[in-house]
Amino acid sequence: MMNYIYCSRIDGLSRERLYSQRNLLDPHQQTTFDQFRFDDDKRRMLLARMLLRYVLTKHEGYQGPHFPHLHYQQFGKPTIMGMKGEFNISHAGVWAVCAYNPLGDIGVDIEKRVPIDIHDYQDVLTPEEFTQLAQGGNVDFFRLWSLKEAIIKADGRGFSLSPTMFTLPHPFANGLTVDVAEKRWYLYSQDIGEEYVLSSASVSNKTALFSLAFDTLLA
Repeated sequence: MMNYIYCSRIDGLSRERLYSQRNLLDPHQQTTFDQFRFDDDKRRMLLARMLLRYVLTKHEGYQGPHFPHLHYQQFGKPTIMGMKGEFNISHAGVWAVCAYNPLGDIGVDIEKRVPIDIHDYQDVLTPEEFTQLAQGGNVDFFRLWSLKEAIIKADGRGFSLSPTMFTLPHPFANGLTVDVAEKRWYLYSQDIGEEYVLSSASVSNKTALFSLAFDTLLA
């Protein structure tokens, strides 16, 4: 069964459109929206929910005019009551992302590449991963980290599943698997331009990635 990942850029969302779409949020989501200080944070939140509504309409027959209410599991993983498949959302910089799997768990993460000191991340990497990165091996930190985030989000236990509990396969290629806590995850990762890397972990092997124009998502 296929994974579906949809992404869209926040820079297509003008301030006027931003606030017109706010009305589609439920009262709790509107409160969260209003607490953001900067419009770009509001855009990321809103666009992620617009992508989720698109996913529900396309794959689950959702017909409601408003954004669906999100429930949160014990460790904070969002879910929707009565949904047949599973979803996960992420956003960074100018991108918002929503991933969907019709059969089971999925996690998605997008990261913007920025200058880092790898030693600041030693505590969240396995010794093998840190050695490869510190020695300048052919390892992309942001791809590795986005894959770890995707696995943790798919698992649903948050950071009670430590990123040091599993080592990612190296060299990486799409379709490789990693077993974590007796569950097998199929891995996928894709550069989005030069600045971003998007990764997912799912119970399904095949993945389709779509970039959507903002107007496609309008109510």
